[in-house]
Parts: sequence; C-alpha cells; structure tokens
Amino acid sequence: MPRALHTHRFRSIIAVGFCFLFARGISAQGFDKLGMKKKITLHRKLPAVIHFTGTTFQVEVTSRDPKHADVAAILKDRLETELSKSNPHLQADEKSPELIITCIITSFDQPPDDHFVKNETVMAKGAPNAQGKQQSKPVEVPVQYKKIRGSLDVSYEARDRNHHTLDAKNVPAKYSEDFEVATNQPANKSSLEKMQDPFKRIWGKKKEEPSGPPSPSELRDKLVNEAIDQIVPRITITNEAIEVWLARGKLDEANKSAEGGLWTRYLEQLEQMTPFPKTKDDSYRLYDIGVAYEALAYQSESEDAAKKSLQEAAINYGKAVDAKPDEKNFLEPQKRIQTAMSYLRKLETERKAFEAANAQPAKPEAAASTPPASAAPAPPASKGPTKIAGKTPTKASTTASTKGSAATDTTAAGGAAKPSNGPAKSAKPPAEVLTNDKVIRMSKEKVDEASIIATIHDAPVVDFDLSVEGNIALTRGGVSSNVLAAMRARAKQPNHRTASPGST
Repeated sequence: MPRALHTHRFRSIIAVGFCFLFARGISAQGFDKLGMKKKITLHRKLPAVIHFTGTTFQVEVTSRDPKHADVAAILKDRLETELSKSNPHLQADEKSPELIITCIITSFDQPPDDHFVKNETVMAKGAPNAQGKQQSKPVEVPVQYKKIRGSLDVSYEARDRNHHTLDAKNVPAKYSEDFEVATNQPANKSSLEKMQDPFKRIWGKKKEEPSGPPSPSELRDKLVNEAIDQIVPRITITNEAIEVWLARGKLDEANKSAEGGLWTRYLEQLEQMTPFPKTKDDSYRLYDIGVAYEALAYQSESEDAAKKSLQEAAINYGKAVDAKPDEKNFLEPQKRIQTAMSYLRKLETERKAFEAANAQPAKPEAAASTPPASAAPAPPASKGPTKIAGKTPTKASTTASTKGSAATDTTAAGGAAKPSNGPAKSAKPPAEVLTNDKVIRMSKEKVDEASIIATIHDAPVVDFDLSVEGNIALTRGGVSSNVLAAMRARAKQPNHRTASPGST
C-alpha cells in the first residue's frame, strides 16, 4: 500500500474517532464538557429583621469605658460605610435621620497571650536495622503554643424618628486561636501545610491566606467587622454573590436563558423537556431545575414565596442526588438551601419575639361609676361613721354608701379607689413586682424564652434596671437579647398596681 494512502487513512480514522468522542462528550450530561465548565452568579438577597423604608440614618456609638473611644469611632465609621454599601439608597444624615442606630460598647478585651506546651507525635530517626538502614519511629515532643484571644460586646438598638424601638440585640464578637511559637502557624494547620507554605512563596502564589497571629490592631479590626456583620443584616437587605455550576450537554440550549437571567423561562424549558432515558443523565436536568428555583427564591420580594421556591429547589436537588449519588456537585446546593431556610426561620422567630415583646397590653376596663341595677346598697358598718340627724354626711361615708361593692371592683380592675367599709378580705393583695433578678432566675432555670417574654408582657408591676450595668448583669445571667427587648418595651409602659388592704 502506498505510504501516502496509508497516511490518509490513518488521519481519517483519527478524525472520525475525534468526532465520535466530541459528539459523545456533547450528548452526555454533566458539568465538564471537554474541559469547559459553565458557571453563573446568583445574587442571594437576605431580608432584614426590621421593616425600614426610609433612606436616611444616623449611627451613634459610645463606649462604657472611655479608653475604648477609638474602637467606638472605628465601629461607627465602618457601620456607616457597610450600610451604605449594602443598600445604595441609604445615606448617613446627622440632622434629620429617619432611623437612629445606637451602639454601646459594653466590653472590649484583648488579654495577654497565653503560652502553653502540648505534646505532639513526630517521626524521628531511630537506630539502624540489621541491614544498616536508618529507621524512623514516632516520638512525642513538647511543642510551645500561644493562645490569642479577644472579645467585643455591643449593645445595639434601632429606633425610628419617634424613638420607637424597632430592633435591639446584644451583639457578641469573639476570637480565640492557638499558634505554634516556632512557626507562627495556626494549631489546626497540618504539618504538611506548614511545610508547603515556603514552596508556595517560592512559586509566587499571588493569593495566599495570611499566616501568623494577628497584631492587636488586626485583632481589633476582626472583632469590629464580626460585630458589623451581625448588625447590618438586621437593618437592611444584604446581597450575597454565589457562584453556581450549570449542568451541560443537551441542557446547553436551555442554559442560555439562565445566562440571561430569565429564570422563569429557564424553569419552563427544563420542566417541559422530555426526561432523559437514563436516570443518571436526567439527574442533571433535575439539578438545573433546582438551580432555577433557587434563583427565583433569591429574587423574590415575598418571604413566603422565597420559602416555597427554596423548598422546591431542595426537592429537585434531592431527586438529583437520589438519581446519581456519586455526583459530588449535587451536595453543595443542599447546604446552601439549608443555610437560606435556617436564616428565614430565625428571622421569623426573632420578629415574632420582638413583636410580642412590644405589643401594647390590653387597657384595664374603667370601673363602673354606678352600681348595677340589681346590686343592693351595702349596709353601714357597725363601727363606721353614721349619719347624725341634722348633719350632712361626710364624703367618705357618702362614697361608701352609694358605691358599695363597686369600690372594690374598681380596685380589682387596677384603679386607685379607696376601699369600702365592707369586709377586708374583699380587697386583693398588692401585685408582685417583676425585677431583673427574677428574670435572670427564670433564664437560669431554663424557662423557655416565649414563656419569659409572656411573663414580662403580663406583669402588672415591673422594676427593671436597664442601665449599662443592669444590661451587663442581665447578659451575664444568661438573659437573651429577645427577652431584653421585651424588658425594655415593658419598662416604657405604666405599671398597673393593685391596691393593698388599708391603703389610702
């Protein structure tokens, strides 16, 4: 056979084989088609705790300890910046703010490094064996470590322009990390990672995680940023970018709608598509349906609609996993859905607790000015004042004779009427005063939060200490932020005392 013809046939076989492999790669479903993956970005909008529709806000930050004034100033500047960054419609306005955000730094602590020794197992050279080869054996050696710690506690409150509390919470930020003294590497970093770090620097890695313990100023910044990350989502909707893979193959045509952000159309295309004959292939279609529902959930303005879309996304992601359990890319989306659902459930719980804490108690019914028609006038007491002929009865005796038991009813309703001359046992004992200590005791006895808030809401008489010191004592006593909010709301309402026997 001529050499040229042989070469031509060989090239034809190679070309046909390549086309076959290429067509097979395109038709099969998956994430990586001939080394090409398709990734899109979803923007997850997380709703805020409060419903604030205004545009101007003011941030006030103070510190209980004057020596932490610099931390207060940093917290104020960064909180203003992050709020404006998260919501471009918001702007700081010191003159006429529609929302007033107050933060008090109740504690800030950066204790000295705590040095300690921990025994670790390493491989060391041992005695040579019979053949003269060096052997390694595990030995325990003491390793020096230092613990870096820091904490920041912030009492946060958001109020409208009428000074009505919209949200309140104690915000804790904590840092604790162990570092090896010799290498300055975190204790949770493996020996292999510690060894590889110098090679990463040699090969010029452009992006490397910072190593070593934070300096005091870096630790302060970490704590401030952690506190801000907890406060901002309570005030405004936050937008989080999430990168998501799209399954490919015969799904590429429909994926064009996803790339254009046409999620409703994308969902319709996938659901109307004939399922693939092979279950493993169809798992990718189900996965993409989950992506469509997830994207619609993040775009939804209604929290109820978002929950329904997230549930549908979870169902389809679950079906994809069932159809192809060995596909690792099916697992991460389920974690995202769980995170989003947990956030919405927590948000709903906090809102309900805050609304319950700030609900106005029912006003006591006013005492009747005249006794019911069926009521008979009370007889005069044997030792009480009697009417003397030719004289006008006293005001007290007139009240007792005309109102009778109505005076007692007034007292029972929470009024301040004087007791009648009837039997003393008809008057109720004074109401029990609810104090900080009793709230702390309920918290320590593991009474559920809803019951504590209900007790605070229904208490006729409260005497709370909600000063800075009082707040610190309550927090240390295990009182939650929702209970503290209920205490603040109840303290702003008048007490409804029950008159004690013999009071005037």
